[in-house]
Amino acid sequence: MKQLRELIGKEVEIVANGIVYKGILKDVSEQAVSMLSTSGWLEIMMSSINRISEAAPQVFETKYIDPSFYKDK
Repeated sequence: MKQLRELIGKEVEIVANGIVYKGILKDVSEQAVSMLSTSGWLEIMMSSINRISEAAPQVFETKYIDPSFYKDK
């Protein structure tokens, strides 16, 4: 597993109290970690964290819908 300091500035997943948080890891201390998520800044106490890992890259698939699908019959 990578050291926590190596994950600073990267997209991570943090599992704490049964919740998965995703965002950019900004700071790590003995008491808490700070991250920037899409909903804002989060500070999660180390005592509640089960796992911290680098997030898998998201792959978005482009799909095409034929315009005839939207026409009334």
